[in-house]
Parts: sequence; structure tokens; C-alpha cells
Amino acid sequence: MNSEKTNLGWVLESLSPHPAISEERLAAQLQEIQGLLADNQRLAATHVALKQQLEVAQHELHCMAQYADSLRVEKDVQMKEMYDKSVRLEVDLHGVEAVRAELVKVNADMKQLNSVRQDLTGQVQVMSQDLARFTGELQQTPVLMAKIENVKQELHHARSHFTLSVFLSSISLYW
Repeated sequence: MNSEKTNLGWVLESLSPHPAISEERLAAQLQEIQGLLADNQRLAATHVALKQQLEVAQHELHCMAQYADSLRVEKDVQMKEMYDKSVRLEVDLHGVEAVRAELVKVNADMKQLNSVRQDLTGQVQVMSQDLARFTGELQQTPVLMAKIENVKQELHHARSHFTLSVFLSSISLYW
């Protein structure tokens, strides 16, 4: 047992350090604890700062999401306005095409009317010439009437003369 005691004693002696070593160890452990405590405080401060930054980032992310939603709504409104405008422009385009078709028809009608006008202008010129000729002839009508009247009077005188001559001849046959 003695050897057991000696082994146990040696173990106890090795477990109980020398007082100077214990103080050094305690001082080292205290310094290490203070270092860990400072590290812990720095980590806690960093944790608080990171938590605040996270809250700020989450708030900014929320604001950005709201802004993105408002942009999407604004874009949707603009797209609807553009679509409505394109529909109106398409309707206007169909109206323009109808007007263009009507304009083509009016142009064709104008060409036809110009042709008719030219034809009628030619006819008017011919009629104007005929009228001028007839007017000239009409102005000669009194002269012709006078000549006809002269011819009638001469014819009347000639008949009268002939009748008288026939009468006188017939009387002279009896006388």
C-alpha cells in the first residue's frame, strides 16, 4: 500500500501546483478571460451593429419592393395607355384608308367630269359659232324679208299683168 500511497502522493503533488505557478496561471487565465470578455463585447457590439444594418437593409428592401411595385403599376398603366393609343391609331388608320379610297373615287369622278366638261366646252364652242352664224343670218332676215316682199309684189304685178294680158287677149279675140 505504501507504493500506492506514493503514487497517489505524486499525483496529488503534481495536481497541486506551486503557488507562484498558480498565480501566474490565474493571471494568465484572468488576462485570457478579459481578452475573451473584450472579444465578446466587440462581438456583441458587432452583432448589434449587424442587426441594425440588417433592419436598415430589410427596410430598404421593403421600400425597394414597394417602389418596384409602383413602377410595375406605372408601367402597366403606360402599357395600357399605349395599347389604347395604338387601337385609336388603328381606327384612325382605317378611317384614313376609307378617306383615301373616297379620294381616289373623287379623283376618278373629277377626271370624268373634266372630260365631260371638255366635251361640253367643245359643244358650246360649236353652238356659239352656230349662234354667231344664225345671228348674222338673222340680221339679214329683214333684208331677205324685204326682198321676198319685193318678189311677192313683182309676182303680184306679174300675175296682174298676165291676168290683164289674158283678159285683154280674150277681149281682143272677141272684138
